[in-house]
Order: sequence, then structure tokens, then C-alpha cells
Amino acid sequence: MITKHDLPSLVSNFERLPGRINELSKSAFESVYDTEAAAQAKNIIYFFLSSKPVPRLNGESNILYIGQTKTSFKSRYFRHANLHATSKANSLKFDMIIRNYGAIEIAFCDYRKFGDTLLGAEGQFLWWYFQNHGEYPPINYTKTKVRTDAVSA
Repeated sequence: MITKHDLPSLVSNFERLPGRINELSKSAFESVYDTEAAAQAKNIIYFFLSSKPVPRLNGESNILYIGQTKTSFKSRYFRHANLHATSKANSLKFDMIIRNYGAIEIAFCDYRKFGDTLLGAEGQFLWWYFQNHGEYPPINYTKTKVRTDAVSA
């Protein structure tokens, strides 16, 4: 069985998109969002990860965001690269992350091992994160109603 205790090791072993977002610029975001791997990564749960862990209510984690996409990661995010680098709220948020916690990378996995649907699998990861830290990842606004403690892989 896979439980909340497995979350850090699971994520550390997931595939990574090439490159890292290491500065607040459209080109830095595009260098990750516009890769062939990003174009191929579909039906996935993805994780924005910081280089250094972020303090949480309980413990710390380098998981900044947990999301899902049916389409490719590139089609989900490439059009937002400029917004992530330049909009007032996003630039403030991403600048703080890069300055305080280092470059951002994207990890991802096929959702089917963790839920019957993309939303269910995303919810499972959000719930495990919440169980470990008493809160959701720092840049997630999505909450979950999933309360399954373990899944069999």
C-alpha cells in the first residue's frame, strides 16, 4: 500500500521535465514549458518543486503545487509563461520562491496508479500532502474532498 509516508519518495522518483526555472523571466518559464517532454506529458499529475524545502505548519516540503492535466503540460502552461513571469501577483510569488527556495522544476507521473480519474489522483496527492503538513502546498488554491489514506499500486 502507498500512504502519506511515501509521498516524498514517490515524488523524488517521478519523471522530470528538462530544465529549471531559475530566474523571473518569460524565457526561463518557456525553457521548461516549451520542451518536447512537456509536449508529450499527457494525462498526468504534475508537481512544481523548489530546490530547497519550504517550511510548513508541520515539517517542510519542496512541493509548491500539485496539479493535473488531460492535455499536454505544454498546452496547459506554455501560454502562461509570460503571465507567470510578469503579472503583479505571479511575479511576486515566483520571485519569492526563486530567491528564497531556489530554482523550480516540474515532476510528473501518469495518474492511473493513484486514482481512477485525473481529479481523483490529484485529490489523493493533495490529501497525502495535507495529512503530512496540515495544509495544502503553498501555491495550490485547489482543495480536495478525497480522504483515502492509502492506495494499492
